[in-house]
Amino acid sequence: MLMTIKGFESRYEEIMRDPSLRQREIRLGELMTEMEGVFKIPALKNTTWEKENPRVIELYRKVSESRNL
Repeated sequence: MLMTIKGFESRYEEIMRDPSLRQREIRLGELMTEMEGVFKIPALKNTTWEKENPRVIELYRKVSESRNL
């Protein structure tokens, strides 16, 4: 079953509650990889794709920035 953006947002919130920094890092990386596959996030910056998928790219960047905190 493909996960919706809402499902990814919920998973992100749940991951951020994980008290283990190391586990959080691993899980955030996995979440990003999964998002890349489901939403076909381009490897290089693509402003057209980003304009068409603002909620996806916003969450993806939020997940990325949450790593190594």
